[in-house]
Amino acid sequence: MVKELHWEDEDRFILVLDDRHNIEGKTWFTAGSDVVGVVPKIKGLHRRQLEVAPPGTRFYGKAYYLKKGFDGNPSLLIRYDRVKLPGQDERPICFVVESRSYGFKDGRVQAGNFNEGSVVDRWP
Repeated sequence: MVKELHWEDEDRFILVLDDRHNIEGKTWFTAGSDVVGVVPKIKGLHRRQLEVAPPGTRFYGKAYYLKKGFDGNPSLLIRYDRVKLPGQDERPICFVVESRSYGFKDGRVQAGNFNEGSVVDRWP
C-alpha cells in the first residue's frame, strides 16, 4: 500500500465519510454498513494530500460504533479497506476515521460526515 500509493504511515487526509449524505451537519451511520468516502473539491487541502489523495479519491469501507473510543467517549469508527484514486484501479488500504458520536439508536450512530482520517499499518 505505502509504496504503490506513495502514502506514509500516519498520513492524514480529509474526506466526506459517506458520499450518500450531505457534507454538512450530522448523519446517521448504520453499524456494519458499507460506506463510500470521497475527498471533496474544497480549498485548504494540504499539499501532501493533493499529491497522493486528490479530490475525487474514493474510499470504500464499513462503519462501526465504539462504546469507548480513543478518547474514552462513544464514537463512530470507519475502516476503509480499499481506495480508488482518479484514473487508477482500486487498491487495498488500511485507513481509519474515528469521529465523535452524537447518539446511538437502533443500530445506528450519529456523527458528522466530514472528518480527517489516517493511514494505519493495522486495524485498531
